[in-house]
Amino acid sequence: SSCVLAPGRRQLVWRALPHFCAIAWLAACGRQRLSGPRLPSMTAMEPRVAPTGSSATGDGPGGGRDEAPLAGTAADIVCATVSGELTSGPSFLVNDMLEQKRNNAHENLAGAKHQASKKKGAFSGVFVPTCENMWGVLIFLRFFSIVGEAGVWQTLVVVAMSFGAALCTTASMSSIASSGGLVSRGGPYHMISRALGPVVGASVGVMYWLAITMLAVLECLGAVESLAMAAPATAFAFHMQAIGSGFLALLALTVWAGINVVTKLGLVFAMVVFYTLFSFYFGLLTAPHHGGNADITGPNWHTLQENWGPHYSEDWNFGRALALFYPCFTGILSGANRSDVLKDPPKHIRRGTMAAITFSFFMYVSLFLLWGSVANYRYLKGDVHHGEHTKLTDADVGRIVVETIVWNPFDKSAFIGIIIASLSQSLQCLIVAPRLLQQIARDEVLAVLNPLAPLSSRGEPTRALLFTYLVAALLVLIGQLDLVAPLLAMCFLVAYAFMNISCLTLTWLKSPAWRPEWIHKRRWRAVYMFVSGCGFALCLAIMFIINKWWALVACCVAILLYVYINVKIEARDWGSAMDGVQYRLALRSLINLEGSMHHCVNWRPQVLILYRINLTEELQGIKHHEILRYCSQLRKSRGFCVVACVLESERRDEASMKRAAEEKGIIKEIMSEEGIEGFAEVVVAPTWCEGTNYIIQLTGIGGLVPNTVLLDWPCASAQERPQAELDQERRDFVEVLQTALAADKAVLAVKGLRDMPVDVVYGTIDIWWMIHDGGFLILLSWLLSQHRTWRSCHLRVFTIAENVSEGQAKGAAEMLSQTLRQRRLLNVDVEVILLDDELIAPYTHDWTLRVEDRHRFLQQLAPNATNLSRLEPIPLEIDDLFVMDNEARSRPASTAGNSPQQPIEEETTVTVSDCRKFGGDGGGHHHHEIVASA
Repeated sequence: SSCVLAPGRRQLVWRALPHFCAIAWLAACGRQRLSGPRLPSMTAMEPRVAPTGSSATGDGPGGGRDEAPLAGTAADIVCATVSGELTSGPSFLVNDMLEQKRNNAHENLAGAKHQASKKKGAFSGVFVPTCENMWGVLIFLRFFSIVGEAGVWQTLVVVAMSFGAALCTTASMSSIASSGGLVSRGGPYHMISRALGPVVGASVGVMYWLAITMLAVLECLGAVESLAMAAPATAFAFHMQAIGSGFLALLALTVWAGINVVTKLGLVFAMVVFYTLFSFYFGLLTAPHHGGNADITGPNWHTLQENWGPHYSEDWNFGRALALFYPCFTGILSGANRSDVLKDPPKHIRRGTMAAITFSFFMYVSLFLLWGSVANYRYLKGDVHHGEHTKLTDADVGRIVVETIVWNPFDKSAFIGIIIASLSQSLQCLIVAPRLLQQIARDEVLAVLNPLAPLSSRGEPTRALLFTYLVAALLVLIGQLDLVAPLLAMCFLVAYAFMNISCLTLTWLKSPAWRPEWIHKRRWRAVYMFVSGCGFALCLAIMFIINKWWALVACCVAILLYVYINVKIEARDWGSAMDGVQYRLALRSLINLEGSMHHCVNWRPQVLILYRINLTEELQGIKHHEILRYCSQLRKSRGFCVVACVLESERRDEASMKRAAEEKGIIKEIMSEEGIEGFAEVVVAPTWCEGTNYIIQLTGIGGLVPNTVLLDWPCASAQERPQAELDQERRDFVEVLQTALAADKAVLAVKGLRDMPVDVVYGTIDIWWMIHDGGFLILLSWLLSQHRTWRSCHLRVFTIAENVSEGQAKGAAEMLSQTLRQRRLLNVDVEVILLDDELIAPYTHDWTLRVEDRHRFLQQLAPNATNLSRLEPIPLEIDDLFVMDNEARSRPASTAGNSPQQPIEEETTVTVSDCRKFGGDGGGHHHHEIVASA
């Protein structure tokens, strides 16, 4: 239809065609997204050759080559992309992704169906492996001892506390999983690091790796102890360390052989664990099996009552009972290791883990109640009487109890089951721990672990396995089950405490990246905060109940680990939860500081430096950093500081903004070179004066608003400049002063910056205390004297008085010197200069205005105050010194004697200079020097 139109109309149609094509393409994509059918080819929109008689540019006949394709136009790109025929030309990124997805769909369809068929539910994918990892050797070797020592009711308290900590931690883990931490290749570390940040993830990961390694050692030592029960001949000196090391090496070699070997034995191990549990239950329910032992009563109510209270031995307490039981609730993160094989990971992890710990809770309670009702506490503790009272060892007690109460269909069958169950649990730990360590190393979070990142040719973490084995080999030398259990509990509890406090913090901060299920509802936010807070408190409580010193050591190690990772870590693309903590605390602090920074106790100079940067000279190495160097000396490189510069430009275009960004980067480099901590800002404005006006009004936020403006005093430079330029600079200076004073900011106009010293100087720093400012000049001078350059200088304060005698002036000077000493401003000389009205008259107008402004400012700070001078750290006016001196002289001697005297660390000189034309004794220009004695 465009061929029959006029040339102008044809041009309009061809120019409009790309827009219609783009709209149609977007509509088709939208339909595809909503309904699912494949994108149509839209062949009606495929003409990419210009009609005969028209040009590619639409200028009419003869304007260009005929049959020229519309290469490079939007119409060609859109049509070719939609039809899929143009493969070498440009295309839309979204459409390329859709095309690639369509090409790979058929290839991945079969694999996806195969993978979906292997997905597991909450029972087989989470419940069963979690129970297997929780049911360890302590169930078989220490439960009867815990009941015998702690009694039934304290044992139930131990179970309840452990269950509460596990339940709250499971809730936190489920919230992490539902917030997006679903990648399970690195186990809980990968999930936590992607949801809570690399610092928290690495800290939890390292502690969790150490805990799993200790769990492998614990189970291995349990197997050795069971072997010693079954075959007492193996209990030679240091048999725990020797046989334990052999078992550990054998297990490490099995893991090195490949995970397929372990997988094939998984079903056998699970059957052995269930058989051993069944033998214990059956034996407890049917005891006694052999008569003649009065301590074994079978399930009996009176025996339960007798065992209800604690009967601790000398080396037992509630903390030891808690330490020996808590590892039975340390397998709650097993579901996170398998989230990639779950159909619905967030839901199945939550349901499967909750069901596992609840089922285990009732199983543990039932076992403890059975043990408490089957035998007397003396028998469970190992207190036996063979003519005389004796206390058996743990191995002897275990052997007797297992042989007499537990069901053994054939000789030593229960011991064999315990040994196999313990070694299978240790084997599972040696599989998980190296993979967790390799994942931490692969993320390059800790440089010291980087050599452990490579995998072997079979895809196994051989290096991480070797390192884990070496650590476990050292830990197995401890040689006692009861010593490894508390250390194991500490590591797990630290990792769980990290998880709980992180979830609590993220929920409190309302971080947008923290999106667990139902977080948008207020009641569920409260539930998340309550549960995670209780989990954190329970974890800490259990740690300190077990052993307060070990708990302190574990907390210090965790904090040092967190700080070390936070310092050494580089930025990661998955962020950190602590950034949100810092943001929330900074925001709250800024809001709170806004109303309190005006108080005299909190006031400090927050400097805004109006800096003129010559970019050309700076790039040539010609530096003009005098004002920055002076600010560094004034602040000792600490405190809030903003270095602001004005880029004079009539246009606010992209080029100006880029140049402003370059100048800002150079200013930051200069600040770093001069050792100044602060911020840099560059404002684009038509003139320097207008830009400084913007800067003074808008710089800062909340309580971090600059209250002091630092700038150069305008003076003629060494280079000759036009007089008009100098006059404009002076006018700009005056306007900046007016703007700063109108904004209630102090102004530091420094003259002779190029002559400011860099090396150490000696002399005096003179302060003219004429128009009183609450001690601002004295404070700045004191801050300046703290720098090494001015540290050897002496402070000297000049003040002016009129219509007073020399005695009154001397008393006022001594009172000022005493006031400065009370403010810890020592070694300050004071000189009072007496003037008459004729000399001071030219300055009285400005003086009066400034004093009145000061009065109004103080009245705003304290509207109900009757004596404004009491609000000042330094006396407000010279008249206040006379009043203070009179009050001191009229005070009774007893009262004066009771007042505390300030110790004189250095002698202070007080001087009175009479510069009046007609002094008090008929002469002028008298000079008196007095050494302060108070």
